[in-house]
Amino acid sequence: MQNDTDILITPFGETEILIDGNPIPYTAVAGKISENLCPDLLGRYQISVSFVPDGTEHSIACIFRSEGPYERSPESGERLECQSFYSADRFKMSIGVEGDIALFDGKHPSGDYDYDVDYLENGMAFLILPDTKTDRYVFGIAWIDDVGFDDTSEDSEARDVQTWYGADPSIPL
Repeated sequence: MQNDTDILITPFGETEILIDGNPIPYTAVAGKISENLCPDLLGRYQISVSFVPDGTEHSIACIFRSEGPYERSPESGERLECQSFYSADRFKMSIGVEGDIALFDGKHPSGDYDYDVDYLENGMAFLILPDTKTDRYVFGIAWIDDVGFDDTSEDSEARDVQTWYGADPSIPL
């Protein structure tokens, strides 16, 4: 397990947490690598952000600043909104949040979430709505090497899915 850090550096560059576009300090908490779900991960972290809603719309984003080109792909699941990024040098990183992007008339059909989420060009965001009461937001971040955007081999697909598990904030660190 790696140490907790105040600035998380990934193969895609430095990670930033932004509230309404303004960077805030954060601590990235390192998680153990699950031998069953994601044994080949190079990094697994969660960043928790406390934010008390004030009845107006806000954005809480987790982004990275990459120097090189990359491809991105949504990889959502039940109660997980996740986006993955693939670099030209065969690193894959996933950023995940608990949520459900499918709003219906401003509400989630399940009623489980009072906020929305957004897929950004270089990260993920929580969208705070006027009636949001939730005050804690968690980003999961995980990365692996030797995975490419267009890889279709069985071994590559087995490695590719590991960041999805690692970035799921509902899986304990």
